[in-house]
Amino acid sequence: MIKRGCIVLFLLLSHVSYSQTDEVSNEEYRKGSFYFYWGYNRGFYSKSNLHFNGPNYDFTLYNLTAHDRPSKFGSVYFNPRTLSIPQYNYRLGYFFTDRIAVSIGNDHMKYVIDQNQWTTISGVISPEASTEYAGAYLNEPIELKEELLTFDHTDGFNLLSLDVEYLMPIKEEPSKNFHLHWNLGIGGVWVVTKTRVKVLGDGLDNDFHIAGYTLSAKSGPRITYKNRIFLSSEIRAGYATLPSVLIKNAEPEIGDHNVGYLEYYIVFGYNFNIGKSNERNSRNRTKP
Repeated sequence: MIKRGCIVLFLLLSHVSYSQTDEVSNEEYRKGSFYFYWGYNRGFYSKSNLHFNGPNYDFTLYNLTAHDRPSKFGSVYFNPRTLSIPQYNYRLGYFFTDRIAVSIGNDHMKYVIDQNQWTTISGVISPEASTEYAGAYLNEPIELKEELLTFDHTDGFNLLSLDVEYLMPIKEEPSKNFHLHWNLGIGGVWVVTKTRVKVLGDGLDNDFHIAGYTLSAKSGPRITYKNRIFLSSEIRAGYATLPSVLIKNAEPEIGDHNVGYLEYYIVFGYNFNIGKSNERNSRNRTKP
């Protein structure tokens, strides 16, 4: 799935790389302005190896599959008290030039290991940890039952990223009220997880914790009305390294894994200025 997602992203990037029209009239002037958006996402994940290390066990489960957990569409998406329950996105950006922006935000995704799948295990589990699973393993097949492991980042798999973006003009409607752009960006920094986990029947719904870091790229169209309100739909693909996943908060037990991800999201946003509005240049931009 991740490989297919990367191919889709590449095709999208290639699609918008054609040369722009020679003349863009009445183009918006964004330098010094801000934007904010809010919306919702769906996520897809690559297979991942999960390693667990505690006082009475040290083992790895290989090629585990996982899924996201979107909320059923309904009032939860529109009630101000429940807006943060679904898989949401928010971002605040600042334009250093008319086309280049830097933004910070959070992509709140959810990650749930598929239960009852077959995997392989290597490592050691002592009888103190589990009489049922005690033993030494080397690439042995095993079914992922609840007694062995339950694991999810459902509150969640939070991508706190600093992005650099380029907003490419594509088309302006004759009415000059609508502008179509293509947004390209790269970014990343931290992954903050709140992991609900039980390893061999023991674990917690843990605290929020910086579990690792991520790097990603994004691409997608943005349509703006009267230079203010916009609707954007983007795809983000990336890779996360999580060397510090909590199992029992401050206890010595720890988990770690690396995972590729692909998400698509739809967001509504608003462009605005703080303080004195930027002086808009009245001349048209025309290539000689």
